[in-house]
Amino acid sequence: MGNLFHLDAKEMVFKRLFEDYYAPFCLYAKRFIDDADMREDIVSDVFAEVWSRFSEDELKSDTILAYIKMCVKNNCLNYLKHQEYIHEYEEKSVSLSSSYMIENDSICTLDELYKLLLEALKKLPADYRKVFIESFFKGKSQAEIADELHISVKSVGRYKQRTIEFLRQELKDLFPLFFLLACWDYPSTLSCMACG
Repeated sequence: MGNLFHLDAKEMVFKRLFEDYYAPFCLYAKRFIDDADMREDIVSDVFAEVWSRFSEDELKSDTILAYIKMCVKNNCLNYLKHQEYIHEYEEKSVSLSSSYMIENDSICTLDELYKLLLEALKKLPADYRKVFIESFFKGKSQAEIADELHISVKSVGRYKQRTIEFLRQELKDLFPLFFLLACWDYPSTLSCMACG
């Protein structure tokens, strides 16, 4: 019985808090978000969290309004950040190079990814291309590559770095996939094609 009475008292305190401050916090959220439904959802979520998290005495405290205000603001900013992320993703999807994207959610096969990599590598000087192939596809060390090409180990490192920067720019969103390809056991004819 004591728990029921305690719950009723908490409900009364929360109901008054909600009735007195729900609308003002929705208005406060308007500083950040124009969408009225989204503002109401955010403020409702904050009040739901307050209900589940705090006791009756905590709901009566002087700091509860500051806490709610902080949560509403942070949730609004998180929502805006998420919206910005979605917008940036959509812009990137639209601006992706047509050389490797037929439609927004198309999937490239392994062979298509290799072809894209080869096309990009062909745009590089022969030594850069050779260093990349020897390092990433054949697993040779920088010292081995330096001996083979009669250049310094430092030059090999510089060639690799510049090649990676070029590929990152050239292949944009697909770039991380190519490191997976480097670990894949693909026919050595690919290496020969890229070097030639």
